[in-house]
Amino acid sequence: MPTMRVPASKLHRPSLSRSVIDRTWLFRPTLSPDTPPVAASEDAPDAPDPPVTLLSAPAGTGKTTLMSSWAKDRAERGARVAWVSLDRNDNDPRLFWSGLLAAVRLAAGGIDAAGGAIADAAPGDDGLSEAPLVRLEILLAGSTAPMWLFLDDLQEIRSPDVLSDVDALLRGLPQGLLLVIATRSDPAVALHRLRLSGRLRDIRAADLALDRNEVRQLLVDHGVVLEEADLSLLVERTEGWAAGVRLAALTLSDVADPSVVVHRFAGDDRAVADYLATEVLARLSERDRHLLRVCAVPEQLTPELAVAVTGDAAAAEVLDQLHRANVLVVRLTEPSGWYRVHTLLRSYLLAELRRVEPEVVPVAHRRTARWFADSGQAVWAITHAVAAEDDVLAVDVLTTHGPTLLADGRARELHELIVGAAETVQQDPSVRRLDSLAFPDVEPLARGRRPRPRQPVDGEPAPHIPADGTGAAPLEALVALQQARHDLGLSSAALDASATVGNERDDDLGLLLALNRGAVFLLAGRLDEAEAELTAARRAASATGNGHALLRASAGLTALASSRSRYREAWELADDTVRIALRAGALGGPESGAVILQAAHSARQRLDSSAARRLAEVAEMALRGTTHPSVVISLRSLWAALDVEDGADPVDATRRLRECWNIIDGRSVPPLLAANVAFLEHRCAWLAGRPDWARDALLRLGEAVGDGGEVDVLTATEHLARGRVDAARRRLAPVLDGSVRCLLPVTLQQAWLVETLLAASTGQRARSHDALHEAVRMADEFGAFRAFLDLPGILDLLDEDASRFGRLDPVADRISAMAHQRVHHAFLSMTPKELDLLSDLPAPLTLEEIAVRRQVSVNTVKTHVRSIYQKLGASSRRQAVATARHRGLL
Repeated sequence: MPTMRVPASKLHRPSLSRSVIDRTWLFRPTLSPDTPPVAASEDAPDAPDPPVTLLSAPAGTGKTTLMSSWAKDRAERGARVAWVSLDRNDNDPRLFWSGLLAAVRLAAGGIDAAGGAIADAAPGDDGLSEAPLVRLEILLAGSTAPMWLFLDDLQEIRSPDVLSDVDALLRGLPQGLLLVIATRSDPAVALHRLRLSGRLRDIRAADLALDRNEVRQLLVDHGVVLEEADLSLLVERTEGWAAGVRLAALTLSDVADPSVVVHRFAGDDRAVADYLATEVLARLSERDRHLLRVCAVPEQLTPELAVAVTGDAAAAEVLDQLHRANVLVVRLTEPSGWYRVHTLLRSYLLAELRRVEPEVVPVAHRRTARWFADSGQAVWAITHAVAAEDDVLAVDVLTTHGPTLLADGRARELHELIVGAAETVQQDPSVRRLDSLAFPDVEPLARGRRPRPRQPVDGEPAPHIPADGTGAAPLEALVALQQARHDLGLSSAALDASATVGNERDDDLGLLLALNRGAVFLLAGRLDEAEAELTAARRAASATGNGHALLRASAGLTALASSRSRYREAWELADDTVRIALRAGALGGPESGAVILQAAHSARQRLDSSAARRLAEVAEMALRGTTHPSVVISLRSLWAALDVEDGADPVDATRRLRECWNIIDGRSVPPLLAANVAFLEHRCAWLAGRPDWARDALLRLGEAVGDGGEVDVLTATEHLARGRVDAARRRLAPVLDGSVRCLLPVTLQQAWLVETLLAASTGQRARSHDALHEAVRMADEFGAFRAFLDLPGILDLLDEDASRFGRLDPVADRISAMAHQRVHHAFLSMTPKELDLLSDLPAPLTLEEIAVRRQVSVNTVKTHVRSIYQKLGASSRRQAVATARHRGLL
């Protein structure tokens, strides 16, 4: 048998460069990337190594570098290490076994490797006259120490005979041999038995990918230091692919502005392109390379999409083969069954596709857009339709799937997709309507002559655009409803126009119409109709699993409960809505902010000031930047009310409430909001000692809501404050007997409280108790307690009637207890007579002289003065005057 010669270079591990990242944790099971290495002499040994390790990953992932580090580490620990770098010549079984046995003999110290070549032993000695596995066992039998055998580049072995020998080696691995194999693709050998028995360690591309800190370290080794944002971009572009990072480091090491280069770094970078062409793609057939180029058009794809975009029924099989061959094609676990081409390879393939097959690019985008559209993937469908430069298709996909993005709460994405489209697409009327719905604060697209749309490029017919599906009518109705939400003067026309376009629709347009109609009905004070629309929207959103639409519907129903003064129900709905927002990932957005604001109003009505303040702060953060007048007014009025109730200057609070009317600026305002602001302003104005401001609040209420219960009750409250008992009762009577209705149930509750005071002032104690009982009943039903503190004298009557409310005694006791805890924090309003007499206190007049001047008795003056002192928290005339001046009462 002739002697076989083995080049010495095949039997020595490659030397390591100075910029090698320490990755010993990959082959030391007891270590992790965050644990320092353990020296071989320490008492804590490594966990037992499995007999076989497979490093299977694409080119450039650092397999050889890792194996060389591993071999060096084992040698330094005293182990025997053999190394074979395989090449195409090793497809000859004799050459393969000659190299393997020579490496083992060299590691065992049996021959001298000096001289550049190693001669195999003569037949009958230690050559191949015996079976190779037998000879291998003989070589290993002479030592008790384990032997590490590293086989690099096993992908070079294609010979069935040699692969059969490798399989036999794995099946009958000699005792004391630990085998480490590096390959770009899994070998056609039976690894599954070893894997199932726990005797195989797999190291894959994901394990070899460099993390952020390792990328930073490698760059520093090349003298490159990047800003954090640029480092993040490079990590994203390279995906930790070692070859890509090293090529980037070499490119960046001698440039003046690394940031610019990082932003331009892609697969068409010359160094990267050369590497990909020679190391990754060179062995692919032209057909496989073409299919891979076309499959790179989508960012990720399924086997079905691979067939659709390429038009080749075998594309799915080829894609899977490329993945198994580790050609930088990744099979995703989420979503399962999808593939993705590595970022750098994808950019290289797309550049190559545009260069060698430019006519295929728009066709591939068009087919991809259709496939994603049929699969309900709106963003990708629109993206590829725009990239196809087929304006008819782009408009069709945008108008068909744009409402889905709106319903999903992805309006900004839709706007950005529209802005990225051609001008001809942007100028389409339906697209313009979509853009106004997606981003209403953006200036409308410039008007002008509409350019002629570009037509399909692949000869396929233009898509059919249904006349009734996503046509003009539903989008026009949505635009009108959106405008009405900002200007209620348009609400009637918008609601009439949208009354029928949403009928029988169970798609996203129907859902959007229900949500927006419900919102407009709510703002307009048409609560029953709002409830019907919002309930239908909530049902549809739940059925389709649309979390954002469900959030909007639930938020609307929360506001509806608050508008009906059902504060206990609003509190519970707000809690549910916040949970929905949390599940939808929208906590902190405007919808959840509006709901939290409603919860804050509910907490105030339930006399929980601390909770109201906390919630108002959270709502303010979430609503920052919101310009909707109703939201701004609701938040500002709440803060003004809370500040006054906690002892702040009522003059300042009243000014803030008066400024709320300036926000409206001539636009119609939701009547329920106007009523709430007017009542708060009226209360604070009296606390501030400004009856003229209180009168202004009453006039503004009449202008905003017209004649009705709210105006009558606030007028009666005004009469009560001025001591006009008969006038107050005349104004209140039609409200109490039901002939005049109130917009808000709490308005009717205040009417009963005013009647309580009126009856008590005329000695009608039974009537006073009955009225107070009705107010307490409403408090129990709605969770509305605030009005009991807003009218001076009510708490005294509540205490006098304690234990006379039957089943409502716990409610009355709770109101009384909570009110008495807070009364010392709040200002008490003065009567008109007290305010009139207060103006005489700074003058050098005795109480007797004041009595003569006012033509009342001295006792009446003394009674008023004592009340003034109490309400101002003063103990002397001088202190009362000083406090009154500080509060702006003088």
